[in-house]
Amino acid sequence: MPNVCIVIDIDIDIALPPDIDALIELESALFAEDAGQHDPLADTTWPQREGRQDFETLMASPDAEVFAARRGDVIVGLLVGYATKSSPTRQPVEFAILRSLYVAPEARRTGAATMLTDRFVEWARDRGCAEVHVDHYAANEAAGALYERSGFERRSVSRVLRLD
Repeated sequence: MPNVCIVIDIDIDIALPPDIDALIELESALFAEDAGQHDPLADTTWPQREGRQDFETLMASPDAEVFAARRGDVIVGLLVGYATKSSPTRQPVEFAILRSLYVAPEARRTGAATMLTDRFVEWARDRGCAEVHVDHYAANEAAGALYERSGFERRSVSRVLRLD
């Protein structure tokens, strides 16, 4: 399929506690689709077990944000991110980590992922963050292409040696 984006009525806003059940479903799908396929040690049951507490903690933190992509009353995407201080080996700045991004299959190619990413970058910029970081599985080429289109540059490569 060609790389075509059809923009439809999608709104991006801050997720609220009543949204948590929908967010858990989306994060469960992310774990199954992404980590479940690319990381043999991923615990794909984690969102169902720990998701509620995780989202409650994130929503209560002044250093984190959970964004929802909505089509009408239905949440079709999420982005989870937070700000953190740099390590002692780097200059003392704050940077943002884009932890999770997922758009339901029926809402892909609508611009939702780009809108979520742009909103998070805006949040990080408004906080005064020096950089936004994101990791993704090397085999997830769609994620890599999205982040490159959004201006992210490849800086480092992580490699794994399986010992089993």
